[in-house]
Amino acid sequence: MKVHETAIVHPTAQLAEGVEIGPYSVIGEGVIIGEGTWIGPHVVVDRWSVIGRNCRIYQYAS
Repeated sequence: MKVHETAIVHPTAQLAEGVEIGPYSVIGEGVIIGEGTWIGPHVVVDRWSVIGRNCRIYQYAS
């Protein structure tokens, strides 16, 4: 798991093995992100969202 120092990840979020979170991204309460998923810069994943394995979410998505 690799989380950029400027990213904000809620303490209840679950990040699987190999997840990468880009700069200035926000991962909300209760979010689950599957193995190998890449979250680009400036992405907002709102609370209780579930993202599967090996997904790519590109910059500025919310």
